[in-house]
Amino acid sequence: MSNVYYELYYHIIWSTKKRIELIDDGIGKILKENILKKIKELEAQQLEFNSYLDHCHLLATIPPKISISDFVGKIKGYSSYEINKIKGEKYIQWQRGFGVLSLNKKGILFVKKYIKNQRQHHKNKTVIDVLEFVPEEK
Repeated sequence: MSNVYYELYYHIIWSTKKRIELIDDGIGKILKENILKKIKELEAQQLEFNSYLDHCHLLATIPPKISISDFVGKIKGYSSYEINKIKGEKYIQWQRGFGVLSLNKKGILFVKKYIKNQRQHHKNKTVIDVLEFVPEEK
């Protein structure tokens, strides 16, 4: 897509199935490595990633040739596959849904900082609801 110009920035949030707290520091590191690998394969760019206990935050720019739903599906599928290879079958499963917010360049630094500081936001109860929203699975 070298002949297409785009500036499409997304903050994507997804959670473990039933919001089970499975993401410790070790799992978080594995997630980060594998999600970055898949993002590169999809010709997208990761601007920030972090996870906390039962959910993940990703700030990325995604080329218009791939839909948000397909992108998130591939990221979630690949990351759970890689975790489950290490930890055992069905160790981690993701909820079907996800939250996504679009933003412009001016919002990137704020969202990057918010994602980096997940642990502190949750510990200090300074989360911003709209930046944490993932629809509940029925």
